[in-house]
Amino acid sequence: MATIYVSPTGNDSNTGLDASSSFKTLERALEAMRQSAGADTVYLTGGTHYVKGPLQLTAADSGSSFVAMPGEKVVISGGTPVTGWTKGADGIWTAQVAADQVEQFTVNGVKQTESRFPDVDPNDPIRGGWLWANELPSGYDPQKSMAFDPSDFPPGHEPKVGQTISVFAENGYANDKLTIASVQGNVITFTTEANYDLGAASRYFVSEKTPDGVGEWSYDSATQTIRFKAPEGFTGEGGVVSNDHSLFVVDGADNVTFKGLTLTDTAASTGDPETAAIEAYDANGLVIEGNHFVNVGVGVALHEGSSGNLISGNSFEHIWSSAIAMTAGTSDNRVTNNVIDRSGEVFVQFGAIDMQESARNQIDHNTITNVPRFGISEINYDPGNPSGGNIIEYNDIRHSGQQTPDTGAIYLFSADDPGAEGDIIRYNHIVDTGGLNTQAGGFAENWSSGIYLDNMASNAQIYGNFVQGTTFSGILIHGGSNNQIHDNTLLDNGKYGISTIVADDHPITGNQTYQNFIEVSEDGSNSIDTDQTDPSLIHDNVYYNPNGGELWVADLSLAGFQQRGGDSGSVMTTQAGFVNAAAGDYGFVAGSVAQGHGIEALPFGSVGATGVTSPDVDTPVTPPNGGGTPPVTPEPPAAEIPPVTAEPETPSNGGGLPVTDTPPVTAEPEAPSNGGGLPVTDTPPVTAEPEAPSNGGTLPVTDTPPITAAPESPQVETPVSNPPDVITIPEVTVPDTPSNSGGWSGWGGLGGGRNWLQEIWAQRADDDHGGGRNWFQESRVSRDDDAGGRRGDSQANLWRQDDGDNDHHGLSHSHWHW
Repeated sequence: MATIYVSPTGNDSNTGLDASSSFKTLERALEAMRQSAGADTVYLTGGTHYVKGPLQLTAADSGSSFVAMPGEKVVISGGTPVTGWTKGADGIWTAQVAADQVEQFTVNGVKQTESRFPDVDPNDPIRGGWLWANELPSGYDPQKSMAFDPSDFPPGHEPKVGQTISVFAENGYANDKLTIASVQGNVITFTTEANYDLGAASRYFVSEKTPDGVGEWSYDSATQTIRFKAPEGFTGEGGVVSNDHSLFVVDGADNVTFKGLTLTDTAASTGDPETAAIEAYDANGLVIEGNHFVNVGVGVALHEGSSGNLISGNSFEHIWSSAIAMTAGTSDNRVTNNVIDRSGEVFVQFGAIDMQESARNQIDHNTITNVPRFGISEINYDPGNPSGGNIIEYNDIRHSGQQTPDTGAIYLFSADDPGAEGDIIRYNHIVDTGGLNTQAGGFAENWSSGIYLDNMASNAQIYGNFVQGTTFSGILIHGGSNNQIHDNTLLDNGKYGISTIVADDHPITGNQTYQNFIEVSEDGSNSIDTDQTDPSLIHDNVYYNPNGGELWVADLSLAGFQQRGGDSGSVMTTQAGFVNAAAGDYGFVAGSVAQGHGIEALPFGSVGATGVTSPDVDTPVTPPNGGGTPPVTPEPPAAEIPPVTAEPETPSNGGGLPVTDTPPVTAEPEAPSNGGGLPVTDTPPVTAEPEAPSNGGTLPVTDTPPITAAPESPQVETPVSNPPDVITIPEVTVPDTPSNSGGWSGWGGLGGGRNWLQEIWAQRADDDHGGGRNWFQESRVSRDDDAGGRRGDSQANLWRQDDGDNDHHGLSHSHWHW
């Protein structure tokens, strides 16, 4: 066993055994490690350590540690510094770079913009700066070809062979960087396929050879020349180029620790988590703690055979794809107390924390902000691979779904396996789920939910969550059965509070929905929308109706639904009974209707990451949706993430180019062992929930901080007026339902009446998470119905799938309540 020191000012001819005789490179330190007996600790001193390629750790390196010297800022960079700049008369700087390709260019740690047409719109970087594809003529493969409008390109900007196009699929679920193989008329054909079909709703931009905007760069691989249109004050210092590779690859090594490091300057050529700053295969007992990941393709990727690993107390920002990914064959890992801001910055299709066919992981106390699609996602395409049994709790997710449609802040997908082990999703705080859809030549806001179980994801326990500001549903169950949904607070819902709907005509059963606090939608949609045939599974909910809007449950008035056996014990109230919504505390005060119903509120002081040095959380890309709830405000001070101060050691760039305020990483104290191989974060324990089932394996119960007591003398909201707190629903006598001569069917005779068809409209959009040619169609039908308690303006939706080619989820959906 040895202690080895590495310094950017060291010398690989030194002994490396003390700080005064440090090695210069990590490659030399690895060589020395393998010459010593036992586990070694490598201490890295302050400064930037450049690595030439992935550092490979094997079983022989088990037990090793890579640790920053206390109090020093240690950066491990996978990039190559750019020197020898020449400034041209046109203001463009050039330099030679010995690289086949350059994916990323940073200056003083700030990522610069690759030259493109159209330019980035600084006032609207998400919706601005795009061109729109045209309908593709027949005879072309829509995953490999795209039609364009030649008039979009001024002279000199026409697309050319060899250029790269960054393009969103027509369904909006994913994007790709594709190289042009040919241009024939108004059709571009690429060298590789896109994730999904490209079409008239696809938005794109084209890379260009010559930068024309300040801060833009380009790379010519033929001449190995980088061009940079630098801002005033650039001196030629601080430029770094990087490509798609990992910094560390842990292959078969166990109990390796990475602590207190800044890992930066890698990229990604696709969104798949194949490479990462730290990439692991068949690795157990890793501790990745107190690090800062910035400008990397993926932060941490755990691959097949990796289990019992701890990822704790790290900060991630400006990540190309996922911050943390666990792929097929991983299990029993813990991801806790991390801060993630702006992951998916280049490739949008994966969650900030992404699990793919991964089981029994614990994802808790993470803060996730400003992401294009999912905050936390779990995908299972293959029922043969173990998945499920994950615990997702005490996470704070804000401003998810900022660039894609049909999304959820927490998203689960099951490959037609309703018998799979269910997850526990509890005590999560979710605000502003976004939802940005596209249509031919433009955008439309829709289709986001707080917690979304897709494609028959079943057997989950969903309780104690707070969701505010969706464009579709607070909780959406698409095809799943036997889910327990209770004690959730769902405010400012775009359409539904809770929606449980069929997928691909598979019947759904057993979704217990009770003791939820649901704000009534202002657009008259169902507060609970369901395709289940047993209304008794819905009961004891509280419907918050501050604006006196119409309350509908399963297309019936509350009284009408109760007459048919649903929502027993449920009530409507005009008073929320929140502790202090203006301060972000949506707990329920004593004597409130919700508390009287036994509804458990989220412990607001105990969610998200604490004590993690991280970047400032930016203003949301899109504001939370409007609605009847009080505005979203920051959490109480105890839960806030501290702001970052600029590093004194960061050199000035002399002028107009911003300097990254990269926070120092404070070395965390050693994490104690829990005796079972998985380290436990040093957070106070929480009393185990009596209703939470065992996780069935090696993963310990979450050591979460205790629930903080409500503030002394809480200020209760003063109502605008003084209506009665609970509106008593009078008993209604419902006449026999007449024969449904119009042919509508549904819920054991619910509805009836004359069933006059008043209007119908259809909106074409892409298939349910599908892609390719799998279009679905949404139709809305409004009808007049005079049956007792039946709403006069109801709706029906039909999702149609044409074929199964390239279908991301392979679903269709029909939704008829009558």
